[in-house]
Amino acid sequence: METHAHELHKAPGQGWKHYFFEFFMLFLAVFCGFLAENWREHYSENERGKQYIKSFVEDLKIDTARFSGVINYYKKQEAELNHLYTCYDSIIHNQNATSSLKNIIDATTGFADLVYTDRTLEQLKNAGGLRLLEEEDADSIIKYDAFLRFVLKTENTSMQVKATEVKNTRNAVFIFSEIMDTTFGKTVMPEKLEVFTKDKILLNKFFNEALMYRSTCVYMDLLITLLRGKAVRLINFYTEKYHLE
Repeated sequence: METHAHELHKAPGQGWKHYFFEFFMLFLAVFCGFLAENWREHYSENERGKQYIKSFVEDLKIDTARFSGVINYYKKQEAELNHLYTCYDSIIHNQNATSSLKNIIDATTGFADLVYTDRTLEQLKNAGGLRLLEEEDADSIIKYDAFLRFVLKTENTSMQVKATEVKNTRNAVFIFSEIMDTTFGKTVMPEKLEVFTKDKILLNKFFNEALMYRSTCVYMDLLITLLRGKAVRLINFYTEKYHLE
């Protein structure tokens, strides 16, 4: 029986089903490789996001301790300036009755800077780290950062202005030696302070500015207390969500 040439080169079973099967297997291998690479990349980004969260929580723990120190400072300033009214009344009627001025001078020498840890926040904002976080986590950090910036802006404007104003007027009211005692940290202050000026208008200005300074201290105390509360809530939230130690 004669065998045709084309039948000699045709392998058994190599019909269209065989070619479709080979194509399907090749497609499946490529698709599975794509899924594996996509999963690996997604897993890697999730792990990086968790590392950012962990680092952010560590920063917040440092900051809450710092914020507590600043809050305590402002509360001390407020307490020392609680007697402005009685002190003003005493000075206006008798400029030799200056014993009440010591705490006021000490409380109006400046203010505590709000220092925070920006290590993780800057990375999240500038290195694209926020995109690695879940939307809820990213939104919480953005809102916290916005409030932090507001507190810092208030400190750099209102607090700085009030502190400078009362300091400048104080320098015009009290004699040089009294300013030296407080500004340069002398350990012993005199029992009786001397007022340089007899100008009641200038004295009135000093007490008005000291009162505004105290009001700003109260406001800063409130803002930083709120900021610390936000930080504590974020610590608790992320610690529970990601089972952080």
